[in-house]
Parts: sequence; structure tokens; C-alpha cells
Amino acid sequence: MNGRKRAAIKASTSIVPAVNQESPILPCRILLLPRRTIYEILARLPIKTLFQCRSVCKRFLCFISDPEFAKLQLSKSQVCILIKTQPLQNASKRLQLAHVESSGSNFQVSKLNFTPKSNLPTIDISHMNACNGLLCLVGSEKDYNFYVCNPILGEFITIQPPYKDIQRGSFWGLGYSTMMDQYKVLQSYYPVVESNNRYVTAEIYTIGTGSWRSIGNAPIDTVAMPFNAFLNDTLHWFPCTPNGSEFIHTFDFYSEKFGTLPPPDHFREDDKKFTNYSRIGVLGGCLFMIYFTNSTRFDIWVMKEYGVKETWTKQFVVENLYPKQGSWDFYEPMVVLNNGEILMLYNNDAVVCYNQKRKNLRGTKFFRTRSQFDATAYTPSLVSLNNIAKGEQISRMQVTKDYDKLCTDEFQDCVDCGVQLVNPICSFPPFGVPYGTVNYHADMFGRNSESRCAACMDRRVAPAKSFLSLWNM
Repeated sequence: MNGRKRAAIKASTSIVPAVNQESPILPCRILLLPRRTIYEILARLPIKTLFQCRSVCKRFLCFISDPEFAKLQLSKSQVCILIKTQPLQNASKRLQLAHVESSGSNFQVSKLNFTPKSNLPTIDISHMNACNGLLCLVGSEKDYNFYVCNPILGEFITIQPPYKDIQRGSFWGLGYSTMMDQYKVLQSYYPVVESNNRYVTAEIYTIGTGSWRSIGNAPIDTVAMPFNAFLNDTLHWFPCTPNGSEFIHTFDFYSEKFGTLPPPDHFREDDKKFTNYSRIGVLGGCLFMIYFTNSTRFDIWVMKEYGVKETWTKQFVVENLYPKQGSWDFYEPMVVLNNGEILMLYNNDAVVCYNQKRKNLRGTKFFRTRSQFDATAYTPSLVSLNNIAKGEQISRMQVTKDYDKLCTDEFQDCVDCGVQLVNPICSFPPFGVPYGTVNYHADMFGRNSESRCAACMDRRVAPAKSFLSLWNM
């Protein structure tokens, strides 16, 4: 063998690593952080990304399933637009959810579809409203039931009304009492009584009690639910007929009483004739009201301090509108984006965007529907009905049941690389079970467990460095 061949063979064999010199696998760095820090990071992710994180590893799935994390995520979750077509189109038996963010002059839109097979107890609904991540669906004329569900988790409860074959009133909705920590459903109806005096009765259902309670009479005005109706433990409605007695109707879920809120000072009694062109709602945590000065301009008044009439302030002026064929159009502000633009529902068949600096409207293509649609403010949440509807019969969609069946296979993760390990002693808790109540790990967030895969046992990496040293790597 000549010298060149011997040199080539020597060079090729020198680059083959030895078996015992493999590079060590470092632990997943995020799992070295305190549990609260991990929760703060995950809670800022969009709901679609967060839901995908459930499949990363068992620890992530346990983090996201913790009720403590669900409350934190709900407090940071942003308002999304949920639409239902009128009537529901046969080709699209679903509700559509869109989360919109501004990126300069462009939009970043993340969409989810809610279907009966995966998210909803039924699609045969007449009305809907939302509160704290829960969705309240009102059955059609053939189905008088109320459904309270979390479409993200596929959980729901069915609430049967106390009476059937009655005419429902326009005051209804799901709400929450912070002081009592209770979710409640309000409904109003016309009693079947032979009388010349037409009156409306109201009843309340506290979730977890299983029964309705009468709370007296409700207002007789015809009202409609705005896009975002819930604020300060109170639902708000606006009158949709010219002969309404008030500008703003309210219902407080703590005191369980109906009430009203005063409009700005310059509103006159004659303005009630045009309330069918006005709207109320919630923007940036404050109650707002629209006032049309003419067919091409309207003002948005904001109540800076809830319940105080003197704090009504003209916050926005929307002008340069061009009504179709000289008629009045319907606008309802929904969301103020980071760049100051306002997304508005337009004539219940489109979403438009108003630029305050340029004072112009532009169309969007978030939803492609061939009919008009209802829009509701929905805040995606991972709050489980297991924690807020104790005593109720909680049902789950089959898809989520199959998912949990996969999640409860008896295995755990390698503490170093995160690979799944078979462990006949351990099982994973379902959604809504607090950390510590199930024997998942002796200390899930500690680094003392000896559950490692075979590869990591062979390598036995060096002791973990401090958080600061890892941060600077």
C-alpha cells in the first residue's frame, strides 16, 4: 500500500467519533423555569397555537390543563369575532371565529371553525352570547333548551327551560357575578294568561343549582343584544324600536335586578326615535354609545367611569360615510386594533375597517358569506366546566373524549429530553383537575425524578446550570 492510500485511510478513520464520545442531550430549557414563569409565557400565545402546544409533551399538556393556568390565560386572552350566518347555510353548518391583529396597514387573521362534531352541542340555534370564555346558545323554536359550552374544549351543559311552548321575551343572556363567583342564565317570557295587560316575566338559572327562580317582571321594550354586551357583571341592551322607553337597558347578575343607564347630556327625548340606528357596546373596557348626527357621520361616546353620567366623552368621530342609495346604514364598532383602526360590523353582512387618521373606510375579507350574519364578542378560554358547573351533567364531544383517551395512556416523559416513557403507575389527569390532586409525578416541576430514557441514562448529562447561566448561553 502506497503512502497516499495510507494517508487517505487514516484521515477517513479519524473523523469517525467514538461510541462513548456522543454529545450530551441537554434538558428542555423552558422546563427549568419556575412554573409561574412557564404559565406567563404560554398564556400569551394565541389560542390556536396554545391548543397545538398540548401535543408537544405531557408536561405542556398538564400545564395547559391546570385550572390556575386557565384563569391566567383568560385574563390575557383577546376578544375575537364569532359569527353565525342568518339563517345557517346548509353548506357551512359551523360558527366561524377570527382573531384579528394589525401589522402596519395589513391584517393578521387567525381562524377557527366550531362544528357540532367537535365543538358545539348543536348548530340549530336562534341566538348566542358569550361571557368569560363560555358560549350560551339558545335553541330554535323546535328546541327550547339553553346550552352553555366551552367550544375550545368541547364541553357543554344542557339547561331546560321551566316552561315550553311559550313566547320568549327579548331580555336573555349568560352572565357572571364576581362577588358570588357564579355563572347565571337569564330568560324572559310572556306568560300564557288571558289578559289585556301584556307583561313580561323573568327567571334566573344559577349554574350548579339545577333550577330556575322567578325574579319578577322584566321591561316590556323590544331590545337587541349588541356585539359585546357584558361589562361590570352586567348585560346591556339597546332598544330596537322607536317607541322604546329608555336608551340603555341593563341587568346586574349580582343584584339580579333590571336597570337603565343615562345617555350623554345632549341626548334629547326625540333622539329615541332614531335608536334603531344607534348601537351600544364595550370598547377597551368601557361602555360606548353611537350617536348619528346625519347619514354620513356618527360619534362614538365612551363612558369613562361606569355608571357616572358626567363621564360620557366623545372619543371617536367616524365620518365620510357613503350610504347605499341615500339610505341610512348600520354600523357597530367591535374591536379597536393596535394601530388605532376600528373594526366595525356593517349592515350585518360585512366587516369594515375605519382609519381615524385618513378618515376613510376600507373593506375586509375576514368572512366570506353569502348572507347576513350575527357577530358576537368571544374570548377564547381553557376554563373547564368541571370547575364552574359542579352539580351539572357535563357532556363532551366525542372528539375530545378520544383525545383524552390518548392522553390518559399510562406513560410519562423523560426529565431530560422529554421523550415519552411507558410507566404503568402513572396516568395523566383530564382537563380541569388541579395540579397535585393526581399522582402524575412526585414533583412534576422538580428535577429530582430519575425517569429518563435509555439514551439519557447512558449519557447522564452534567448537573443543570443555573437559570442565569442558561439565559446567557
